[in-house]
Amino acid sequence: MTPSARDTILNRLRERIVHPATTKPDFGVMDTRRWSLEDGITRFTAQQTSVHGEVHRVNSSGLNQAILGRLQRADATRILIAPGNPIRPALESAAPTLDWQAYDRPVEDWKSELFHQTDAAITSCHAGLAETGSVVVIPSAEEPRLMSLVPPLHIVVLPVNRLFSSWYQLITEEDWTGPMATNTLLISGPSKTADIEQTLVYGAHGPKALTVFLVDD
Repeated sequence: MTPSARDTILNRLRERIVHPATTKPDFGVMDTRRWSLEDGITRFTAQQTSVHGEVHRVNSSGLNQAILGRLQRADATRILIAPGNPIRPALESAAPTLDWQAYDRPVEDWKSELFHQTDAAITSCHAGLAETGSVVVIPSAEEPRLMSLVPPLHIVVLPVNRLFSSWYQLITEEDWTGPMATNTLLISGPSKTADIEQTLVYGAHGPKALTVFLVDD
C-alpha cells in the first residue's frame, strides 16, 4: 500500500461521523419470557433433561437422603464438598463410611487425587434459569471452579426460590450492572462436545452426569 493510499484510508476513518442511536434498546421481548413458579419448574426440568441432566424436586427434610441415594446409585465413595456447606455435617453423620473431602489445597498438591480418585462433588448454586435449564454457579475459595468441572458426578443443590425465568431476569432483578464475578458458570447438563465429526457426545470430558436437587421448603 502506497503512503498516499494509506493516508487516504486513515483520513476517511478519522472523518467518519458516528451517529448516535435514535432509539433506546427495547428489551420488551425479554420481559415476556416469564413463567409462574410451577411453570418455571416444569420448563427448567424439561430443558435440563433434554441435555441429559437430572432434576429431582425434594423437600428440605428429604434432601440428605436423596443425595445419599444418588451417590449410592453412582457407586460414589469419595465425595468433594465444602467444609462450610450447611448440609455437610448431616451427610457425614448419615454416611460416616464415605470419604468426605474438602478442596482445601492448591490443585498442584493433589491433582492426581482430584482427577482420578474423586467420584463426585456437591456444590451450592447461585440461581437456576428456567428458560435454558441452566444452573448459575459462582465459584468461591471453598468451592473452586474445578469442583464443578472435574468429578464424574456433579450434584447441585438449588433452592426453589432461586429459580429465575431467564438470565435477563436474574441480572436485572439483582442489578448486575456493577462488577461481576470473573468466572461465573452457566451449566446446562453434563459435559458434551461435538468436535469429532460434528456428532454430539455427552460425558466426553469433565462431569459425565449432572444432578440438580430442586429444594422446596
